[in-house]
Amino acid sequence: MQDLPMPATLKYHFWRRVRAAHYAFGLARLPFGRVLERAVGQWERAQGFGDSPKEKATWDAEYGDGRWAYIAQLHENSRYWTIIGYMDAFRGGGEYLDVGCGDGVLFSRFKALGYQRYVGIDISEVAIRQLQCHNDDRTHFAQGDGDVHEPDGLFDVIVFNESLYYLKDPVGSLERYARSLKPGGCIIVSTYTNSRRSLAVLREAKTKLTVVDEAKTSQGSMSWLCTVLKPANAGMA
Repeated sequence: MQDLPMPATLKYHFWRRVRAAHYAFGLARLPFGRVLERAVGQWERAQGFGDSPKEKATWDAEYGDGRWAYIAQLHENSRYWTIIGYMDAFRGGGEYLDVGCGDGVLFSRFKALGYQRYVGIDISEVAIRQLQCHNDDRTHFAQGDGDVHEPDGLFDVIVFNESLYYLKDPVGSLERYARSLKPGGCIIVSTYTNSRRSLAVLREAKTKLTVVDEAKTSQGSMSWLCTVLKPANAGMA
């Protein structure tokens, strides 16, 4: 940042500290929290933060140029199989909703286990086009914005695989999706721990839903938390 004019440098450091306080004290818990959340989000997008919400056109461009191809590589396999293990343990052969499914990195590994219904949505049309060849009477992939999508029916398991913190209202959306769980159903959230925003979102989510179980996977300097959540009024079984 040495080449920036002093006013821009001061502005950058001011907003960096505001962002840190916003996430340290909880999403929208500070005075004027929602206003602050929107302002922080705008600054994050302007700075190009990789863990902040993006517009559909940006996602389409990134999937189109292959930016997200790396997540299918071997070094991320351990976290995918942790998610899949929970999906199968909590309701093998059930009905699943994959919110922010991308180009199917989770589905490609899970499908061999079998399911009654698998629905995947993603904001990127480019990503979804690669999956629509799988659509049949049990499988449905469609373009949809996770912030406003209304699930069709109820599900045993709803998965957010590195997608929850990209939503503009992640915790509000999580509570809304929880209403689309079958009795005894659960939500699985995978969280990249090297992200200030993602950890803040997970911390806030844990105040709204009950944590059933959690596992951590690591690969080199990277690590992820896989958290199983249920509505606060649901049983633990």
